[in-house]
Amino acid sequence: MTVTAGVDVGNATTEVAFLAGDRLLGADRVATRGRKGSVDSLRGAAALVRRLERRLGCRAGEARVAPLRAVDTTTLTIPAAPPTTGRLRLLAAGVTTPGGTGAWVGEPLWLDRPLPPVSPGVPSSAGGAALTASRPAAAPAAGPPAVAIVPAGFGYARAAERLRALLSAGVPVGAVLAGGDEGVLISNRLNASLPVIDQVNLAALRGAQLIAVEVRRPGEPLTLLADPVALAAAFSLSGSEAGDAAALCRTLVDFSNAVVGCAARAGPAGAWAGSALAGPAAAAGRERPGEPEEPWVVAAGERIGLRLACARAQGWPVGTARALGTPEGEMEVDDRFALDLAAVADAATARRGSLGSAALVASLRRMADGADHAGTLAGLLDLPVHSVLTEPAAARLGALTTPGARPDAVVVDLGAGTVDVIAPDGEVVAAGAGGLLTAAVAETLGIPRAAADWVKRGPCLRVDGGQRFEAEDGSRGFLDRPAPSSAAGMLAVRGPAGLLPFDRRHSPAEWRAIRLRLKEAVLAVNLRRALNTLGAALPQVLIVGGPAGDDELLGVVLRSLPGDVPVGRASVGGTLGGAPAGHRYAAAVGLAMAQRATG
Repeated sequence: MTVTAGVDVGNATTEVAFLAGDRLLGADRVATRGRKGSVDSLRGAAALVRRLERRLGCRAGEARVAPLRAVDTTTLTIPAAPPTTGRLRLLAAGVTTPGGTGAWVGEPLWLDRPLPPVSPGVPSSAGGAALTASRPAAAPAAGPPAVAIVPAGFGYARAAERLRALLSAGVPVGAVLAGGDEGVLISNRLNASLPVIDQVNLAALRGAQLIAVEVRRPGEPLTLLADPVALAAAFSLSGSEAGDAAALCRTLVDFSNAVVGCAARAGPAGAWAGSALAGPAAAAGRERPGEPEEPWVVAAGERIGLRLACARAQGWPVGTARALGTPEGEMEVDDRFALDLAAVADAATARRGSLGSAALVASLRRMADGADHAGTLAGLLDLPVHSVLTEPAAARLGALTTPGARPDAVVVDLGAGTVDVIAPDGEVVAAGAGGLLTAAVAETLGIPRAAADWVKRGPCLRVDGGQRFEAEDGSRGFLDRPAPSSAAGMLAVRGPAGLLPFDRRHSPAEWRAIRLRLKEAVLAVNLRRALNTLGAALPQVLIVGGPAGDDELLGVVLRSLPGDVPVGRASVGGTLGGAPAGHRYAAAVGLAMAQRATG
């Protein structure tokens, strides 16, 4: 009996299935070499066919391959636009090594410059109000309230000595900013509990007439800098500037330390024009005049900025976006999908700033397909190779070998770059799938994508030290073997070589909420978008493809679709005899079956 090989060359993996008559003999997969449809990718497919032959102890007599059209999925990361805040600027937020606690508003006082002459007992009105609100003066004030600035290289010991002298002389220094990583060292050498924030970009202080500094205990929210009314009073802002304070305070929700500057009144943006504001905090934006042009999309003939397009993407039918533009040029696309991590954080009620504020974009562009892929593969295998079905049609044919599958089922093929939805009478291919989810997890956690590919798959645990762990549901237990000491206090997942530590900033329960929200925002939203575009009835939905193996995905999809729609993971080849291939290999099995389907 002739053995037929179904060869599915994908953008991320290549899969091969062997069929003999009505029996599925076996299947195998490898990572795709090079670009899908290239000669390298077909060489990899031929090598996989030979490997499967050796494993099964048989020879393929013929092969089937679909016409291959490569899909480029590009991911662009753009910073969030800083809000319009008039004379106010966010200079730092969420630094990791602050010192002391408290809130203070004062004029900048550089420790490497001569102390200006002062008149005792004459505080400035704005600084004096904040001084009274935060703590009373221990001695008669010698000049206006001040925020001490420690230049880089000044030295923590020298800075502490100078600060102690100023405080003893009655100079109302109520906060300290340092350019280096010395906040705790300075704080520990003072005879007063002052808020100290380090790692501040001191060049960004140019133009600041007043500076507000606040440090709270870890996990405690800001009070002065997250309160628009209190901040406006501290800076003596006019009524027309109340909205600026509100816009800035919104960015500081859930931070425990921050620095805000207020410029003198000199034009609409005060004295900030031309300042270099590139602080260490994720929330601190760049000065608008120096920002590169924001990428854009062209949808329905309209050019729309990428950030705005992120908000509209969920409601756009597949194919609405026809071009993606950057300062380097404009590229035609078949579809585009964007994800705003800040919006995901809000929806997951995650701590602001814990996910970053990037926008991730998947753009689908079909490549020219003039090559004879079947002929090239035939030459590599020295076998007859035919191209008789498209990839979506083959995926649907293979998925319908699932026990319990209905003939009118809608098949959803989740890949690395696209979500393919195939009904009996139509299909839709939407940009953005497993690869975009991996990119979102990597960007959120600041880890490599290779690690993010494991982290995204399911539940994690926190290593408490030794063999103790805490699970996402709050339960505690013991590991089979002691974890490395470097993993103590970190979230970890089961990786290819044991535990894979990946994060210290989130609790297990918080990361679970964020992870599920990311899956909903990428896969479930894109699936709904494709289903709405297709407009087909949903008597049954079968999910195939690599991401379908995610145990959490089925629940995410079930919650996103109407409650009466039966959604299940395919068991490809379950009705063909032999061992079922699971949720993978739908297109490969469908291609191998095509010889019977087409006679």
